[in-house]
Amino acid sequence: MKFVSRLRAQSGQHRNGAAHVLIAAMLFTFLVVAAITVDFAYMQLIRTELRTATDAAAKAGAEALARTQNANAARAAAVQYAGLNQVGGRPFAISTGDVTLGRVTGQAGGAWTFTANATPFNSVRVNARVGNGGTTAAIPTFFAPALGHAPFATASQATAGQQMVEVCLCIDRSGSMMFDMSGTNWVYPSPNSRLYPSRHYPDSRLRNYCSPPHTTASRWAVMQTAVNSFLTEAGLFQYPPRTSLVTWSSAMTLPYFPSTSYTLVDTDYGLPAEAGFNWSTNRTAIETSLTNRSTQAIGGGTTMSPGIDRAVSVLTGTNSLPLSSKVIILLTDGMWNAGRDPVLAAQDAANLGIKIHCVSMLTSTQATLTQVASITGGQYYPTSNAAQLQQAFQDIARTLPIVLTD
Repeated sequence: MKFVSRLRAQSGQHRNGAAHVLIAAMLFTFLVVAAITVDFAYMQLIRTELRTATDAAAKAGAEALARTQNANAARAAAVQYAGLNQVGGRPFAISTGDVTLGRVTGQAGGAWTFTANATPFNSVRVNARVGNGGTTAAIPTFFAPALGHAPFATASQATAGQQMVEVCLCIDRSGSMMFDMSGTNWVYPSPNSRLYPSRHYPDSRLRNYCSPPHTTASRWAVMQTAVNSFLTEAGLFQYPPRTSLVTWSSAMTLPYFPSTSYTLVDTDYGLPAEAGFNWSTNRTAIETSLTNRSTQAIGGGTTMSPGIDRAVSVLTGTNSLPLSSKVIILLTDGMWNAGRDPVLAAQDAANLGIKIHCVSMLTSTQATLTQVASITGGQYYPTSNAAQLQQAFQDIARTLPIVLTD
């Protein structure tokens, strides 16, 4: 019996020892799997950061090429903007040898073809590398040395080019555009030398309401200055965008002298034809149209959708080219308060490949404008003063002709 007991005890010890080995093996396997999972996630992060840096470099190079018409400036801008990014927690860098200039051409199916070194240049391709002989060395992952793996190397490519652009300025001409820049309703700039004689009106507010806006301090005048900045920036490109103008409010008639009537929406200046296009003529026409509007009161409510719909019609009608990039710049100092939901109008625009950039004056961030921009692939710029408004229009102008083509 003692012999049998000893055998049983020894057998139990062997089983306990086997369990320890199994547990140790399982723990080691779990650690290896965990390490591989962490490293794989980190590698994906590196790829994403590299793609972001590559896209930014290509777009910066294309913007500099279009603005300066200088190949060296384009390469330098691509290198500079790549360096503003981090990949794997370290500054990213490329060399001018990673930047190729060429031409992109649109195909009937909507695809783009890049031809390296083809002139005249209209695009920039960036071949960015981490490791593999790139300026930025391969990046060690957390557990690669312990697992016997080399540092992580990867690559990314992006091409950005200048595209023919068609623009429609879609401007709010509701009555609040005559207010001052304080952000307070019914406060008009004073003194206003353009006010009609007081005998026509029962009080000063209606006198301001029915008279032309202040030439410099009204929201309308501040908007004109911002639009002029946009036109100046757009004119710096080799191929400035053919630009149209639509203004909108609600249909109404002034209750007192001069009893002016307003339509729901107007095409103040249609899209110019490509044949014989002259930027100076286009710019002057836009500026003149806005100035003409300011010779009488600006009136009506914020009926936004008809403005968007008319802008879409302009950008898909006569003189529009199928392969051009089509952009609406929607400006308002109020919130949508009448008519069809602008989000539905934006969906119609998006279905036609039209992008809408939204700019608001003196309002908090608007959910509706955020949706309109997002649905169409545009940007939303909420602004609270004249300087921010001008900067928004300049930023939009600088990015108009630049598109990522791959």
